[in-house]
Amino acid sequence: MKLTEATDTYLAQTNPYGQLGLNKETFLLGSLLVFAVSAILGFKRLEAKVTFLFDNAEALQTPDRALRSKVLLGLRTTNNTRAVRLYKYRNITLLLGLVCYVITKFWAAYQNNGWIPVH
Repeated sequence: MKLTEATDTYLAQTNPYGQLGLNKETFLLGSLLVFAVSAILGFKRLEAKVTFLFDNAEALQTPDRALRSKVLLGLRTTNNTRAVRLYKYRNITLLLGLVCYVITKFWAAYQNNGWIPVH
């Protein structure tokens, strides 16, 4: 979680931003937005995990064993899978943001050297 927040902070402070268009600044803004989505997914994952743990604690305090087993089985199949799914989405968007950032840096370097003609 801290990695995503640190990345967002670093990019927001160090990247130049300008008018939107087919330019380096727009693509850097896009990679920042992908990292921001990753941070949001990370917070949603934490929320899902805390909800799962709270529901699990409540189920464990139920005096009826049959009801407790039924509730715990339901928790394993629903809430925990949401946290795992959000974890995977967060990691995918983190990797996608990194790929977007690196591609933008390479594209900008080659564009400035004349490899990609821009008129």
